[in-house]
Amino acid sequence: MKRFIKIFVICILCMAACCSCSLNTKPISLESSMEIPEDGIISAEIFKKLKEENKVITFYGISGDMKYEWTVFGEDIQEPKDTNLKVEVEKDKENRLVFRLCSEEELGFMPVLSLYSAHLWEADSAVVYRKGEKEPLCSVSVTGNKTSVLNFSVTQIGEFDIKGEKTEVLEAETTAPEKDTQQAVETDPYLSDGKANDGQALSNEKDDGGRVLSDGKQEGQDQYKTDPVPEGKPLPVEPENQDVDEEQTYTCTFSIECSTILNNLEDLNEDKLDVLPTDGVILSERTVTFYEGESVYDVLKRICQENDIHMESSWTPMYNSAYVEGIHNLYEFDCGSGSGWMYRVNGWYPNYGCSRYQLAQGDKVEWRYTCDLGADIGGGYSVGS
Repeated sequence: MKRFIKIFVICILCMAACCSCSLNTKPISLESSMEIPEDGIISAEIFKKLKEENKVITFYGISGDMKYEWTVFGEDIQEPKDTNLKVEVEKDKENRLVFRLCSEEELGFMPVLSLYSAHLWEADSAVVYRKGEKEPLCSVSVTGNKTSVLNFSVTQIGEFDIKGEKTEVLEAETTAPEKDTQQAVETDPYLSDGKANDGQALSNEKDDGGRVLSDGKQEGQDQYKTDPVPEGKPLPVEPENQDVDEEQTYTCTFSIECSTILNNLEDLNEDKLDVLPTDGVILSERTVTFYEGESVYDVLKRICQENDIHMESSWTPMYNSAYVEGIHNLYEFDCGSGSGWMYRVNGWYPNYGCSRYQLAQGDKVEWRYTCDLGADIGGGYSVGS
């Protein structure tokens, strides 16, 4: 009898222990955005579930007055483990941004780190340096309107500096031959007396690429509904008037990125998660060759074909230019009602279509995806230029 009672008590205790374990174990629920705990540790169980469900999640935290976020793609996780995602951000004596990853070991995957600055950076882009080193570690995409968001991918741990950069136009490697004056009158949409065909007063000044520059005195729109071009910027040309000379070649830099989507994942069409690059970079900055007379659109079309990047466009007669609808299967409205593609040349977002922007030696061309009609990437004109 005593033996029976003893066995009965042991069974009861085991059942109680099992119930206790069951009650204390909560199922892991993955939210689209999760706060980083004070110690910075995200458990292996969360990463395991993230990998199994192949989700994209942002982990966010605060350092001083600056918010930071990690965007993690489940497909990038190789071996789930406890990982410290805590970041410490501050400014040094030279007023540069300094950040430190608190993890003591490599993360084991490549997330995107976003730093939300309390003010608007004047830099077009930025570069990350390991503390004390002179060689750049990676480039930074700078987005934002009233404040700036810095997006970049880090694969190492330690302490780093972020240095802002202004776009600089490369010096010409080739001198363009002087054009015949009469030919310039015929190919340019402006008359030799400095007046456009709609009567707007224009400058006859040209840049090194032979492009006519605006004097900033135009009033009203031209026949293709183009607002006045800022002073010193190239005036638009018309595709039907351009002669491409394949005997004369130049170089420029091209890049395509959509990092601002990583800061607006809640607005992204779920069907497009599979095509979203984990670091937001579709085509890293590279030097490309173009022919005299080619437009931004001409080169975009060619480099997309050469690099097997999807690109779709349509012709818009009203604006006499091609309209870029989608790149890398990311289209307008895929990330909100104000989303789509815009292009920037030498730090400026032209207010006319990419088919009307004639390239010159050393131009820096960036195709960027906006989620807020350009306000989040420093532009203010219609998307799909």
